[in-house]
Amino acid sequence: LEHPQYTKPQVWEGREIPPVLMSGHHGEIEKWRRAEAERITRERRPDLWTARKASSTK
Repeated sequence: LEHPQYTKPQVWEGREIPPVLMSGHHGEIEKWRRAEAERITRERRPDLWTARKASSTK
């Protein structure tokens, strides 16, 4: 699954864009995106996460 998608304004309906996305630091943004994609996959598709972890240890 993908990372969350955000747009401007910085706050919309009480939801704030994570500061890392506003930082302009491309390396940190990429790390954040990857971590969020992994978190969402673990939460919503534990079957995919288990299969991915099993295949990466081979």
